[in-house]
This record gives sequence, C-alpha cells and structure tokens, in this order.
Amino acid sequence: MQLTQEQQMIGRRNFLKAAAVIPPAAAFAYTATNAGPVKAGVVGTGMEGRVLMSVANPKYLYLVAACDIRPDNRELGRKLIQDSGHHPNPKAYEKYEDMLNDPEIEAVIVATPLHLHGPMTMQALEAGKHVFTEKTMAYTTEECVQMTLLARQKGLNLQIGHQRFYNPLYWDAYRMYKEGLLGNVYHIRALWHRNTDWNYWIHVVPEYREQLMKFDPSPFGYPDLPRMVNWRWYSPTSHGMWTELCSHQIAITNWFFGDKGPKAVQASSGHYKVQKDFDQIFKTTPPEQRVWEVDDREVDDHIYAIYEYDEGRTVTYSAIQSNRFDDYYEEIMGTRGTIILTKENESYLFWEAGWDEKSAKEAAKETQVGMSEEDKAGAAFAAHDTGAAATGGGGAGGFTNYEPYGWELEGFAHTIRTGAPNLCSGVRGTLAAQACYAAQEAAAKKQRIEIPVLNI
Repeated sequence: MQLTQEQQMIGRRNFLKAAAVIPPAAAFAYTATNAGPVKAGVVGTGMEGRVLMSVANPKYLYLVAACDIRPDNRELGRKLIQDSGHHPNPKAYEKYEDMLNDPEIEAVIVATPLHLHGPMTMQALEAGKHVFTEKTMAYTTEECVQMTLLARQKGLNLQIGHQRFYNPLYWDAYRMYKEGLLGNVYHIRALWHRNTDWNYWIHVVPEYREQLMKFDPSPFGYPDLPRMVNWRWYSPTSHGMWTELCSHQIAITNWFFGDKGPKAVQASSGHYKVQKDFDQIFKTTPPEQRVWEVDDREVDDHIYAIYEYDEGRTVTYSAIQSNRFDDYYEEIMGTRGTIILTKENESYLFWEAGWDEKSAKEAAKETQVGMSEEDKAGAAFAAHDTGAAATGGGGAGGFTNYEPYGWELEGFAHTIRTGAPNLCSGVRGTLAAQACYAAQEAAAKKQRIEIPVLNI
C-alpha cells in the first residue's frame, strides 16, 4: 500500500494512541528454558526451511539435524545449524525415516513441498515427535483434519507456520477490534502482489549448481529437475498462490471473524504471465541456468476471491505475479475506523470522520466482542520480550518481518515444555487451508462454492 509520509505519520500516531486506551496484555512468564531447549530436526532445508533455521533461538529450540533429498540443501542446512549457535556437529539425513528414528530428536520442523506436509507430519506424530508444519498445512483438507485428530490423540503439539499469530502488531489490531474500537467490521481487504521471476532455479547457491545438475530426482517422485526446484508451480506438488500466499492472510481473517471459516466463496484465476515474459527471461538467463525449455507451469499466477462470512461480512482477496505496487497488506474496515497491516511490521489506523481513540473507546461497549482467556494469553505471549510490547510497538513496528518466524518457534517450544495452547493450532491451519481449496475449486468451476462447517 502506498501512503504519503503525512498519512504514515498520522496512521502510526493513531495506532499508538488507540493501543494505549485498550487493556494491556497481562504479564507473561516464558518458561521454555525450565526443562532445557527442545531438540529438533528440520526436514526440508531449502529456502523456507533455512529462513526458519536462521531465526530459531537455540535457548528454546535447539537444532540437531537437517534432512533433505537435495544434496545442496542438506549441506547448507547442516552448515547453518553449525554457524547459528545450535549443535556443533549436526547430523545430516537423506532419508526422513532415519531422522525420525533418532532418539535425541523431540520435535520436527516440516518445511518440505506442500504435498509432503501431511504424510511427513503424520509419520512424525506416529513416531512420537512434536511437529511444526509450514503453511499451508497440507495438500488437502482431509489431510489437515487427519493431522489435527492424530496430534490430539497422541497428546503431541502440532503447530502450523502462520507467523502472524505471533506478531505483536496483529495482536494489537485484534485487541482493538475485539474491544470494539473499530465499530462493526463488515469488510476486510487482503492482497499480496508481486512482480518476480517464477523460476526458483535462480535461488540455487551458485557453487552447488553443478552438483545439483547431476542429481536424479526421479526416485523421489519428481520427473525432472525443474519440477523439483519449481515445485510450487506444478499441481501434483502445490496449489500455487492459493497455498503459497492466500492461506496466510485468510488465516487472519478467519481469526478476526470468530475463528470461523467463510461459508461460501466466488473466485477467478488465470495463468497470465505469458510466454513472451518467459521468452524474455529465457533470453537473459545464462546457459548454465537454463534447466527448462518451455513455460509449462500448471497453476495460476493471478488469483482473486470474494469470501462470504456470517453476519454479512465479506473478505476480498487478490494475489498477482505481474505488479508489486501495492505489495501486501490486510485492511480491516470498521464503521469507526480502518486498520492497515502491511509488510508484517507496519500498522496504521485511520478514523472515520468524527471519531478518535477517546470517542471510540466510549462507544466501544456497543460493539465490543470480548476476548477469551486464550486470546488474552496469546496477546501477552506475542508481546513478550520482543521489543514491541502490545501497547507500545504498534505503528512503527520496531522489528523486521522475519522476527515473528523466530517468535513462533519459541512459542512452539513453549507449548511443548508447558502444555499451554499454541497460537496457530491444527484447527486454525485447517480452516485456512479449507478456504483456499474452496476458492481454487470456485475458480476452476466458475461458480459460487458453499463451504461446509468442519467439526474438529
């Protein structure tokens, strides 16, 4: 979202003032270190896996092993564990089953391609390991439900990697909404706009390219290197932007609207970044990086959805791959004010005419939703030791958009050591996934799809 400097200043000031008039988050005692850090292994040490590894705090989550079928990722993961204050001599596994058989490992981080989330998570749970699964939770809604029920049956912690649930700015905004400051919220607009190269081969570390070119991925279910490296763009391994982007933001709209998923959706999508763009990319790519010959992506690169929630509430969503002017944000529109959360570390509040934090607070009783005890604990957790406390960090942020990745892993360890609920459970992950798959179906069938209520 493009705001002038004056708008940014006003929006930040409003957000801070509003945060100051709502009840503060309770004090939070973080006890994850009482029984020592949780020892964990990571399966899938590619780009996303290494992001998580780079921010994992060894005082809470101590990484001891890396697992990946790709030799370059496996070695990069092993080195990252060594270099970031975790185990000085970590194990490196090619076979996931071997890592699960390691008795030292208490928990597993699953950061593999989407189609493997469900099977690998359930394997780990059956092996008695706690699991942190990257978003989107699984390839199908049915798998999500199975994972949630299995974790519950085994008494193990299953947490899904929607890091906004551990972001203090989102908790500030949520508390303002629940306390009634925004008035009635009938509409949320969310989007994620990019203009990037779809070819993930460019992210392969140069010194490993020759080694990777000799790797045969076929024993692992990938017919060729492009389909392994660019797995996000092929339907057997991914649902494209519905799962890579949309699930993050729909998880938040579900949360704001009472931890309930939408009841129906209409959608449209297309494969619009066309051959001429591909040809230009191909011409400018060095020969040693040309591991593809045609643009054969199977999932869409532009998606649009209108979600219907209870009580006449609506969410509009778009994700595109051809323009990044708006970047990414969530805009929560109330009858008294609008909150904009952008880039995961900036937040703004703009009042409707005639309202400010004082008058909104006085009128809030009429629109107050109220926070559960679990919500209050979550707000307190999100504010703990981040340098962006729930009543003081809003607007300016004060942290990078990567730090909540570290805080969600601390939360994962905290739940394992204390038994306290995590902030992004299998239920929340399932509802987000279900909404994305329904939208994908609506776009494919070109019709409105009703979304059934799940009892989990």
